Amino acid sequence: MSYFWTNLGTHLLVSLILLIIFLTCVKNNQKNRWKKGFLFFLPFVCMIILLVQLAIFSIPRILDTTTVLRSTYRMGSGKIEAVNDLKNIVVIDGETYYVNPFSFELKEGDEVNIKYTPYAHYAYSVELKEKLEDVEEGFGEQEAETKLANTKKKLVEKTK
Repeated sequence: MSYFWTNLGTHLLVSLILLIIFLTCVKNNQKNRWKKGFLFFLPFVCMIILLVQLAIFSIPRILDTTTVLRSTYRMGSGKIEAVNDLKNIVVIDGETYYVNPFSFELKEGDEVNIKYTPYAHYAYSVELKEKLEDVEEGFGEQEAETKLANTKKKLVEKTK
C-alpha cells in the first residue's frame, strides 16, 4: 500500500500549496495590492479549487487511513469494463477503483475479485476469478446433483 501512502502525501501537499496560495491572495486583498480589479475575486476562485481538491481527493484518502492501518478492506467482484491509459484507474461494474499500475495486469472483460478502501476506492488486491472450465476439482452436473441430494438427506435426518 505504499502507492496509497504516496498518493495521500501528494494530495495533502497539493492541498497545502492551494491553502498557502489562498492565504496569500487574502492577504493581498486586505492590503489592496492588486493592480487589476478582477484579481479581487482570486481568493474566491482559489477557495473553490481548494474545496474541490479536498472533497474529491484528500478527505476520502484521509478517511481511508484507518482502513489501511487496520487492514479491514471491503470486498467486491465484477467484470472490468474499462482501464485507463495509465492503468491506474479501473471501472468494474460501473464503479471506479484506483489501482497501483505497477502491481496489477488488468484487461477489459476480466472477471475479478477486489479488496478496496471504502471512501477513495483504492484497490488493495485484485484477483482474477477462476472460470468453471479451469477448475480441476469441479464436479459434473450429475455428480453435483447427487452430492446435493445426499447433503439434503443428511440434514433432514439430523433434524428428525
